[in-house]
Amino acid sequence: MLRLFVPRPVGVADNYDGVRLMCHLGVDVRLPRNTPRLRDYVYYRYDHLAHFSCQRHALGSIRLPDVPYRSSQLLVLYAARGLTRVLGLPGYLDLRAVGIVCCLLLGAAVGLLYRVATLRHRYRLLMCAAVVAVVADTVFVDYAVSPFSEIASVIGLLYVAVGVLMLAGPSRRRRLAGIAVTGVSGLFFATAKTQNVPAVLPLALVLLAPAVPVVVPERLTRLAGLADALRLHGLDRRLRHRLTGLVAVMVMAAGAFAVSGNEDKRTAQLTEANFVSVTLLPTSAHPQRDLAEFGAPAWLGQYAGAPPWCAPTALQDSAGYQKFTKGLSHQRILGFFLNHPTRLLPVLDTVAGYFYEPRPTATLCGVGPHGTQFMVLPPLGNYTHLAHTPRGLQDHRWSPVTDALGLLRGFGMGTLVLLWLIPAAAVTAVRRRRALRGVGALLGLLLAVAVTQFGASAFADGIDTAKHLDLAVLATALAWVFAAVEVLAALTARATQNEAGVASIPRPASQPESEPVR
Repeated sequence: MLRLFVPRPVGVADNYDGVRLMCHLGVDVRLPRNTPRLRDYVYYRYDHLAHFSCQRHALGSIRLPDVPYRSSQLLVLYAARGLTRVLGLPGYLDLRAVGIVCCLLLGAAVGLLYRVATLRHRYRLLMCAAVVAVVADTVFVDYAVSPFSEIASVIGLLYVAVGVLMLAGPSRRRRLAGIAVTGVSGLFFATAKTQNVPAVLPLALVLLAPAVPVVVPERLTRLAGLADALRLHGLDRRLRHRLTGLVAVMVMAAGAFAVSGNEDKRTAQLTEANFVSVTLLPTSAHPQRDLAEFGAPAWLGQYAGAPPWCAPTALQDSAGYQKFTKGLSHQRILGFFLNHPTRLLPVLDTVAGYFYEPRPTATLCGVGPHGTQFMVLPPLGNYTHLAHTPRGLQDHRWSPVTDALGLLRGFGMGTLVLLWLIPAAAVTAVRRRRALRGVGALLGLLLAVAVTQFGASAFADGIDTAKHLDLAVLATALAWVFAAVEVLAALTARATQNEAGVASIPRPASQPESEPVR
């Protein structure tokens, strides 16, 4: 809370897309005339408007998909609505109340992490302090005061980490509690954003892996002999052990399906067209050849590196462009890369550049040469419009993750792969059974989340890529934290054992001194 509100509150400004989430509460920001642009400043106050809902709302002259977001962030917003009334804050919903609720949830996650970690006291303190330092980075915690759902992903991932550590606990009760925590937090995490849906698969593997003992009634013990005779007792035991985790996986999958099925066909076609024009064409040596393979009109090559909606409306409404968008699909894009595998690495290198600059931006169209337009990415502001604050002022008070990644700016996909492999290799090198069961499983999950989020952000949409990569950056940073603490604890324990071993070696008995010769 000190980081978020002292000396003045910080947040993330709206990029004119926040209404798709806030419309569920019937609230919106109504700015007076001559007010600075919405993306330059953070506005806390949201007022309830009559006849305003996700089906009846206006975005002004901005052409954006008007499909509302379904997100677990709504639970946080409803809790903040009650806190707004308790604290007497102005408006129907104050984003500062949302920030307080998020801080309480994050603090509870860190407290649980300290409780369930099987480390010594000093290492648990070090681990929790490092987690707080990472989450307090401006690229993560500032989303707590914003009309976006990225903070729900941050909260959900922390509780998932707690649940995975509990799954490796020594007692049956802790493992059952771990399945419950992982299942509930996994559902919250998977439904935070559509981009989080691919993370359901590694979460399902983690939930189905542990063997949770199930007490069998005495009436059924007679059937054990028959099961042993048929050699199915072991299989039956494994299935029963994973029944609880299977229920949690089914609930998560249902929630992920509900979120991912919200996007309409028109929005899906727009995001795929954005990927072709923004990400694919700038990496091509023959853009017209690529456009012909996708069945796209030739004029789209003039907007390589910019979204198609930068083109004039007449071109977007043309029959050729409409035919192109209707023929797009994820399967067709996958087939393109199967036919041209060498095109994959340039695209990944381009998206890796956004990974090293994770600050959120707005996507605009600037005027280019010969009447064409190009994509402009101004950063979203972090401060309110007070005391003559400059437009789009950035928060740099605490940004260890952002600054560290900034040192790698200009590097490509190879460096990013090393960032993912080094923590896994370090934990594997210590060769401790407990580490491989607990932190090892957690590292595997975090790296899987990072990779799946990177892939979803790279190929799902060509705009707001830095904002979509926020969760991949967080998972990578947390993987380094857990790996570093585990390696430090292992090396210290090994050094202590060596010292104890040397101290326990028996020394030879001292020989009596010889008598002096006269």
